[in-house]
Amino acid sequence: MRGWRIPIISVSVSILLFIYLVSTYGYVEESIRISIRLSARISFIFFCTAFSASGIQYVWKGPFTFWLLMNRKFMGITFAIIHLIHLGLLAILQLEFHPVFEMADTTSLLGGGGAYVFVVVMLVTSFDNVKSKISNQMWKGIHTVGAYWIAGVFFVSYAKRAVDEWDYVPLLTLLIVALIFRIYKFANKRLSTQPIP
Repeated sequence: MRGWRIPIISVSVSILLFIYLVSTYGYVEESIRISIRLSARISFIFFCTAFSASGIQYVWKGPFTFWLLMNRKFMGITFAIIHLIHLGLLAILQLEFHPVFEMADTTSLLGGGGAYVFVVVMLVTSFDNVKSKISNQMWKGIHTVGAYWIAGVFFVSYAKRAVDEWDYVPLLTLLIVALIFRIYKFANKRLSTQPIP
């Protein structure tokens, strides 16, 4: 039961969040668009926190970073679940109000589709019973590639929107800071493994 505790909590929190959003804003097209935008931003903050957790440890050592690292798995899975529920809401919105999907351009479609594939794979391989069946190197590879792919999709999407909508600038800044922490951690790790001349 212990291995399922994190996903059960994540699913429960996610469902309660969406019940709150829909009950607050209502079930009309514009209201669901607001709910989708809020849920996407909440999942984005979870992603940035989980993505930069190990990098933050190199800058601030203490109880906060210890808590952050211990709860990184919870935040990562919660991000994945919120993101998938967000996709479900988007599908409901499209089918309810627009019977024919409004397809994005091919690049956005491939980038977003790839991101959702990584979200599902990262979510599934985070379960203890699945993780124990694959090598640690493979698990790290999947999560590293997936994390940077999702970060790239977020960056391209938010950079385009920030040109016209200034409320995307803080989100873009948060992602850049998360990337800096991640790169800083990678650089420190490389330096620490190099032989001393």
